[in-house]
Amino acid sequence: MNNQKLFLGIAIFLTVFLLWDKWQITHITDENGNVVRKSQITLDTSTQNTDVPMINTETTQIDLPTSPSINESHGYTTVTTDLLTVEISHKGGTIQNAYLNAFPIEKGGEEKFQLLSDKTGALFQAQSGLASRDDLLPTHLSLFNSANSNYQLSTDTLTVPLTWQGKDGTTVTKNFHFKKGSYIVEVDYQITNNSNQAIPVKSYVRLSRSAIDQSNMMMPTFTGGIVYDK
Repeated sequence: MNNQKLFLGIAIFLTVFLLWDKWQITHITDENGNVVRKSQITLDTSTQNTDVPMINTETTQIDLPTSPSINESHGYTTVTTDLLTVEISHKGGTIQNAYLNAFPIEKGGEEKFQLLSDKTGALFQAQSGLASRDDLLPTHLSLFNSANSNYQLSTDTLTVPLTWQGKDGTTVTKNFHFKKGSYIVEVDYQITNNSNQAIPVKSYVRLSRSAIDQSNMMMPTFTGGIVYDK
């Protein structure tokens, strides 16, 4: 019996030691004594212009920002379906807020679960745009126009258009497609090139979120996964 207790104690000690060693490898301590994960997002002090993907004629390079910038208010369009309520910002056509209509925060409550958010410190948004040379086409920083501020899905499908016009006369319609019974939001573009030159272009889509403050957390928490449906 004493031998069993001894072996059990050794096993517990080794387990605790390995966990502690793993913690030391994956975390560091800053000058203020706060524990910070080495994989923590670094805040970007550069301007918003460096946040735009770039394109060239040979290869396409999309540079993701180290941290997103909180959008200023430029108006938005609200879209309501049977499953979703989303707010599409007129700046870039970014989905800045999204609520799940079928899932309240509390059982029997009216407040819906918020999937995407534009709140300071909890930013989580779906950005999309067109990467082109010399900013000839709209990115997630460009300003769009919307014919209506509210759309309601009343049939099986709904298309919400945002429009943009460049200095050279090029026009772009950014379409958001919603379907009854689906959480998927499809995005496509209609481009009318009124310039006198060809415009290389590539679309991009990304989820952008702010860094999570872990200074008061002993252990990091899992904040959720992402499923991509192509």
